[in-house]
Amino acid sequence: MAKRTNGSEKNRKEPLSDVARRLWAFSGNECAWGDPHCSTRLVTEEGAWVGKIAHIIGAEPGSARHEAWDGKDVEQLRDFDNLMLLCGVHHDLIDSSVTRHAYTVEYLRAVKQKHEATYRYTVDDIEAEFRDTIDGSLVRPAATMRRYFNWEGEALEPAEEQEVLELINRFAGRVGRLTRVARQVLVLVVDEETPDFELVLRRFSADRTTLLSVVRELQKAEMVYLHDEEFDGERGQLSLLGGALEGMPEMWDQIRNFCRDEDVDVKEILVDLDFARLD
Repeated sequence: MAKRTNGSEKNRKEPLSDVARRLWAFSGNECAWGDPHCSTRLVTEEGAWVGKIAHIIGAEPGSARHEAWDGKDVEQLRDFDNLMLLCGVHHDLIDSSVTRHAYTVEYLRAVKQKHEATYRYTVDDIEAEFRDTIDGSLVRPAATMRRYFNWEGEALEPAEEQEVLELINRFAGRVGRLTRVARQVLVLVVDEETPDFELVLRRFSADRTTLLSVVRELQKAEMVYLHDEEFDGERGQLSLLGGALEGMPEMWDQIRNFCRDEDVDVKEILVDLDFARLD
């Protein structure tokens, strides 16, 4: 049996924040158990977090399947590949001294892989989707949007929540491909709803040609439109487009109202690209 790497330290450590976020993101808000399928929600409609992170290879000597650890790198024990999200019943089932022998490392890895396959991206896909092509910054995607769903107060099925999560993260990737100044202009339009072009010009102390090029960038991304027709009563105003949100323009209002009600700075989401603020 492998021993602790340090006599005064325990092998069992809390998962790193990014690891925990990935587990929740790839869970679909359901227990990973699949034989038979367990549809227990990991976050209840009331917002209670009832899911439990389980070790496939136990961290401590004497824990379930600990003997499978090679004893070399203690960090492997809290790595994403060694953890799975389960409901309380199945978490206790695989760890109980009475039943643990029935669940091997290979079996649990297969259960985890099958469940997460529906929801997970590969690392390369994440890099490709969220890399900012302008300055190399990386979008921090939403993992669960639990805070947003609780704020919205509308009970959605797990599949519906997953659809909204995927929509927002695709949108996040598109925002991440904008220049920073375009993202700053976008925030102003979101805050002001239909600001006048001259107002935006004064706010940014920019010359007209530069700002027009930024607006064209936003128009191409299907996020902002400049009313410049002579016959248009809103001539000179900027308004939001719903193309980047895949036909859900009401999401602009939802993001604006969520930020105001939850005391979140919309700049943190749309400029700093921290969409995890919705979690």
